[in-house]
Amino acid sequence: MDKNFMEFWGNFLLNAAKSQQQVEDLTKWMKSGFSGFEEFSSLFQKAYGLEKVDKESPDYSKLWAGAQENFTQSFKDYLALLGVVPLDEHLALVRKYEELKEKVASQEETIKHLRLLFAEGKKEEFQEVSGRFEELAKKQGEQLQKLMESFAQSPKQTDSSQA
Repeated sequence: MDKNFMEFWGNFLLNAAKSQQQVEDLTKWMKSGFSGFEEFSSLFQKAYGLEKVDKESPDYSKLWAGAQENFTQSFKDYLALLGVVPLDEHLALVRKYEELKEKVASQEETIKHLRLLFAEGKKEEFQEVSGRFEELAKKQGEQLQKLMESFAQSPKQTDSSQA
């Protein structure tokens, strides 16, 4: 951060301790392009050495714009040190969060649908395997029945052939 910002901010904080209204006025002053509140403009010009430059000179607006840019960047850096997120960044993150929330809800719905389809497919597959197993068990039962009948007939045939 530049020393001019620190000087301005130090003076501002001392004055802000006198009145909360100044904080609100500073916010309005910054939002209105650093104009409208003569007290802040005067303090700003003094901190950035602009009171020494003639307001009518062509360099004044360039110096003012540079000082305003430096102040704005230093203000953002200062707020970052305090852990404060600028409103525009916060709102951008809120929008991104809402978009991601919608995307997640959509994906969860898709996953739910795919799981139902998968379960239905598994159910059909299970029914098919179950049907095949049932057929196999039936065939084996029939073969076992025939085998048992053939065993049962074998001694009868042996008995009748001996007689």
